[in-house]
Amino acid sequence: MHGKSLTENMKELNSGDKPKKSMEETSKTDKTEEVHAPLPVLEMIIYAAFLVWAYATIIYQFCQLSLKREAVLLKYGYIDDGWSILNRGQDAGSEWRSWREHFKRPLFLGSLIAYVIFNRAVEIFIPKLREICISTACVAFLFTTYDWRGIAFILCQTVATYLITRTRRKSIVWLFTLALITIYDVKYLKANILVPTVGEENVGDTIYLSALCLLKFLSFSLECCDRMNIPTCPDTGRKLDTFYDLFVYNFYFPQFLVGPIHIYPKWRADMNKPVDAWDSQKYRQCFWEGLHYLGVLIFLEFALHYAYLPALGSDPITMHKSTFAQAAGYTMGCFLYFHLKYQSFYGFPRLLCLLDGVDSPKPPLCVNAIYTFKDAWRYLDRGLHDLLIRYIYLPMGGSKAGILRQLVASVCCFSLVGFWHGGKRHLIIWSAANCLGVTLETIVPMVAKAATRGRIPPCVSDAMRRRSIAMFSGVMYLGFILSNMFFLTGSNIATMMIEKLLFPENPLHPILAACFFYCGTQLLLGIYHKWGRHHICNKNYSHFGLGNQKSKLH
Repeated sequence: MHGKSLTENMKELNSGDKPKKSMEETSKTDKTEEVHAPLPVLEMIIYAAFLVWAYATIIYQFCQLSLKREAVLLKYGYIDDGWSILNRGQDAGSEWRSWREHFKRPLFLGSLIAYVIFNRAVEIFIPKLREICISTACVAFLFTTYDWRGIAFILCQTVATYLITRTRRKSIVWLFTLALITIYDVKYLKANILVPTVGEENVGDTIYLSALCLLKFLSFSLECCDRMNIPTCPDTGRKLDTFYDLFVYNFYFPQFLVGPIHIYPKWRADMNKPVDAWDSQKYRQCFWEGLHYLGVLIFLEFALHYAYLPALGSDPITMHKSTFAQAAGYTMGCFLYFHLKYQSFYGFPRLLCLLDGVDSPKPPLCVNAIYTFKDAWRYLDRGLHDLLIRYIYLPMGGSKAGILRQLVASVCCFSLVGFWHGGKRHLIIWSAANCLGVTLETIVPMVAKAATRGRIPPCVSDAMRRRSIAMFSGVMYLGFILSNMFFLTGSNIATMMIEKLLFPENPLHPILAACFFYCGTQLLLGIYHKWGRHHICNKNYSHFGLGNQKSKLH
């Protein structure tokens, strides 16, 4: 792959890592970069009132639809018996049900507690053996929890990855990675390679566990292809590119089961730091962050008694008969469900990482705090974004190599995303639509600036310019929500929701949908203007003084 070296890419990726600024300083910086004139207070109140009314209406209507279908869903096993105190059924998708069942198992909870205690003891008595102890404990946990054939298959992949790494050829690394993804995506290869190797009953678990491993293999291998960029041990100066280093990176326990992705140089930089002394303040910070994730988990468990999102997504007949408000409530509810679910999926592993002194990528930002395709890919899965930027986008030139190479780099990034997630029809549509969205958000402002030669006509006030920006951004916001329904629900339900929201019998409905996203965009522009976009999108979690991750897609 042509372009800059990985060393230069890392410098560009981390070019924003400067000493932390106060909220006021950050706000001033953001206002300088994104000037949005304030609107009249009454106008903002109208936007807020409409948004609150609309949200309350659509969520209430969908909850009423859930109540209406509760008996049928219970009868056919789409939902489970819920909390007795609520006297309602409880929904849960396959991912959330699996996660919930893990927390109910004494072995799983006992393993987490044992890991925390064991690792603190290792840090105190044998800190130099911390990495191998963590990884060995992870492999032992996997062999006691999953079928040994699946874990052995992943170990074999780890060995094969190391052998490929020794070639120091990026092209071979990419071919090997794409070949592994193809085995998991293509039905014929899955049936003739995976099934005989791990057993048909273990294919699902093997694919689930291997997905994150593939990206970690890619990160480690590409780093080792650049001899000048290989991380080194701060004590001995040894290059950290051996099989041992790949093993401890891949089987780092907190991030192995559900992620998030943590690219090798950032993970290694944190692990190379000496173990810090603990004090009560750090324990309090971990306590409050853990309480936050626990609160998210409990709230989601409660909400799934009233909003049967995964279950009704499997009932196309009911969704086809749903009203405009119910369809809108289902659409927005799917995004809130996704956000809360991954707050737990990425939050609890992050908490364990913080206990180890590792600054794991933060959980996804709430979908109500972003309105562009670009910000969605920056802040919904920050680790995946880091990987795409470092190994695809920047090596292909990025935003500094001209618009054509920038667009080609974006296409390559989203192609890998769709392929890695499964390569099915609805995933291809999802990745292609997001690529188109990012492209439009890049090109349209450039064209508008060129058409006006960078000057705003005197007849256009700053407030009117902001309204124009909000109109365009509101359309992109709507496109982002609808396009990502293909990822969240599949092609059939996503197409149905698009028809109900944009092409209903009542012509007033699409106008209401447009107004909803326009008002949401205006409120976000106001919030960004007051507090700063960076402050909103990079919430202060307890990170023990570790720097925030900053990177740019465009």
